[in-house]
Amino acid sequence: MSKVIFKEFPNGQRLTWAWATPIVLFTLFIGGQILSLLPVKFLGLISKEQVEIYPYFLYFLTVTFMTAAVLTWLWMRWFERSGLDSVGLQLDSQSWRRYARGFALGLAFGIVIIAGILAFGGYERESTYVFEPAYLVPIVLLMFGFMIQSGVEEFLFRGWMLSRIAAKYGVWAGVIGNTLVFTAIHMNPGDLSQLSPLMIGMFILTTFLFSIFLSLYVVREGSIWGACAWHASWNWIFITWFGLPTTGIPLDVKPLVMDLQAVDGAPEWLTGGFMGPEDSIVTASVMALTCIAMLYKVIKYQRAMSQSHY
Repeated sequence: MSKVIFKEFPNGQRLTWAWATPIVLFTLFIGGQILSLLPVKFLGLISKEQVEIYPYFLYFLTVTFMTAAVLTWLWMRWFERSGLDSVGLQLDSQSWRRYARGFALGLAFGIVIIAGILAFGGYERESTYVFEPAYLVPIVLLMFGFMIQSGVEEFLFRGWMLSRIAAKYGVWAGVIGNTLVFTAIHMNPGDLSQLSPLMIGMFILTTFLFSIFLSLYVVREGSIWGACAWHASWNWIFITWFGLPTTGIPLDVKPLVMDLQAVDGAPEWLTGGFMGPEDSIVTASVMALTCIAMLYKVIKYQRAMSQSHY
């Protein structure tokens, strides 16, 4: 498979060594969190316990991840001498269409997964309520928050890291390399300590498939705009539409569609447990089938591109 994902790297551009990309990414990602969270914690504005509570969570989604994005941009600007188009953030006539399509696809995936778990008896309505316009405020704010958070993750992993590894070792190495680091960096020891061995396995599997799918999505489109949007709507829909946790984070906001909870006695592998539907066997099945379909599309596309060069 071709090593070019977004664009040819021009002469004079100094790419980060492929072997060093995990170290650099980890430093920039964690550095962004430290630089943004330590000051507010020191000043007593946000405690450790409040980081995952609305509305303080908005600070984590926006400022923390934007700090990591700025650090990465500075690395690209001053060390690599590269631009944003080298990580799939080129602006053209297709950018907004890719973003809109990706956002709609993310919502569709979420709805299919929730419908599947409901069909197998994993969820039930927790309560009924009369929706009020004021409920839209946190829903909309969280949407923009997740757009920033997910966009930054795609920028770092599927944009920067994937392309840098692929430039040296090929696209498959980039796909697997960024996926391994993405999975590892999301393994919170605090959450994992509360999971059974089976659910730890489910978490690793679903996170791995999640990253593989988005990596293939990026390779197929030659851009990360669609992946940014898909990731954002995926994170947003479970919390704000159905009142369910996303990656183990429950937020006390009124959902847009219905308030769901796990049925008493329903197996964790079906509901995802306290981690939410992302760790459900339904999610793993949907993502596995989607990865196979996307892999077929990528291979077919790459073959067509190779033949067109002859």
